[in-house]
Amino acid sequence: MLATLGSSLKARIAVVSVLLFLAGISLITFFATRILHDDMQAMLSNRQMTGVSYIARDIDAKLTLRQESLKRVALNMPPALFTDPPAMQQWLEDRKAIHTLFTIGLMVVPADGGPTIGDAPRLKTRPKSFVDRDWYIAATSTGRPVISKPLIARATGEPALVIAIPVFDNDKKLLGILAGVTPLAAPGFLDLIHGTSPGKHGSYQLVSPQHRLFVITSDASKAVTPIPAAGDDPIIDAAIKGQRGIKIIRNAALQDELIATAEVPRANWLLVARQPTDEAFEPVSNSLRNTLLITALLSLPSIIILLWVLNRLLQPIAQLARELHDMADGTRPMQPVATHTADEVADVALSFNRLQERLRSQEQRLAEMAHHDMLTGLPNRRMIDQRLDIELHRIQRNQLGLALLFLDLDRFKPVNDTHGHAVGDLVLAEIAGRLTRAVRDVDTVARLGGDEFLILLTDTEKPQDAAERVAQKCIAALAETISINNLEIHLGVSIGIATCSSEQAATMTVKQLVSQADTAMYQAKAEGRNRYALPPTTDS
Repeated sequence: MLATLGSSLKARIAVVSVLLFLAGISLITFFATRILHDDMQAMLSNRQMTGVSYIARDIDAKLTLRQESLKRVALNMPPALFTDPPAMQQWLEDRKAIHTLFTIGLMVVPADGGPTIGDAPRLKTRPKSFVDRDWYIAATSTGRPVISKPLIARATGEPALVIAIPVFDNDKKLLGILAGVTPLAAPGFLDLIHGTSPGKHGSYQLVSPQHRLFVITSDASKAVTPIPAAGDDPIIDAAIKGQRGIKIIRNAALQDELIATAEVPRANWLLVARQPTDEAFEPVSNSLRNTLLITALLSLPSIIILLWVLNRLLQPIAQLARELHDMADGTRPMQPVATHTADEVADVALSFNRLQERLRSQEQRLAEMAHHDMLTGLPNRRMIDQRLDIELHRIQRNQLGLALLFLDLDRFKPVNDTHGHAVGDLVLAEIAGRLTRAVRDVDTVARLGGDEFLILLTDTEKPQDAAERVAQKCIAALAETISINNLEIHLGVSIGIATCSSEQAATMTVKQLVSQADTAMYQAKAEGRNRYALPPTTDS
């Protein structure tokens, strides 16, 4: 019967099959690229914000190091040196350790702002008076340490920064100002901005909003230059008005830019990373374009081959169209398409399989992020709650018990305040490793957030004994010195223990068990910290 219908029917069938194939591929490609576009855009935005936050914290830490180091030098400066310039000069030259932080020099300016009492290194180009300098005026009027506005050093003619520390005698009388001058281009200071940029056409801009100056930018020629007037640059205007975090903003040329803004609190600066959205999201555009190109390139040969050798290709194409149609309609689960040939139809199927695998990998990554702490890799609150719920039901059947330890680090906040969040993050990762090594493989260590952790002990005949042994191991493990970035950090831990037997499990909820452990943890803190405690018992 097919032979009598002639080739025209086969051609029509081939055309219909190709149209169905293209429709299915187009639908899948459309939805897949939309998902991919949104996920990749969020990922790229978060990556830019993470980078800007890291650079801002790095700059703030380096400013803090310079200011605190100079304060220590000022505190140790003998008042008698202010009346003995040669001795002052020698004393400054002997402070070699701090010279690396202030390579333009250290200066001691008398209270009247006259010529320096001492400066190291000696420079003939040092000014004879400093009464007009903002840092001198601020330091002498407030009596507090001052970070100057970005300026051009008169001694060397290069962009620089001055940190000024007032020095007083025992009667609180101002003796003078100890000033350290560091070039903005000093190695190890602003290297993460100087000469670098987010992408090929983006830029970093470190801004001093109170002085309306660029401190430094990816373009070194803009260092210590005025920022655009209000209204001339919407991106800088938004940052000064309080825009923080990540956002897409249209610039003065009516082009969209991906903007990430973070604060440098020590100097009241703002770090702005700006990158054209076309460049920032180029991987998304490339992926979409390549997917569409592959689909288009495979479609035309498929049509030609289908028309040319209809008897061989009609059935595989019809089968492929049915499978894709069923997957698109939801009547068939998403799964790899089987291939039985080695031609363009197989290429289309393999392309679909690769696209499907990429989507599956993204879903797996999202699931991992939803159930694990990104810093330590430990299970998060959601996952530990799920496991607790499962174990509470399971121990009702196996007649065993479980224990829950609530851990809160002692003296962790000063680590963040003193050494910065970057060091704090490394400390938390190290602690996570130590806690994991202190328990069995079947037990679970989770991070709730901040400096709080949970440990779930399962399948124990004597939950309290097991919990106390593990608590002692954890206290001992965290008592050992933590060495991070040449720092020695000492912490403790307060632990609250809650247990549940198989008889109690029927009426125990996850919330109740966590609350008991939390209450016991606060009891441990109240008893002196760095110990464990059980929840208070009530007499029946």
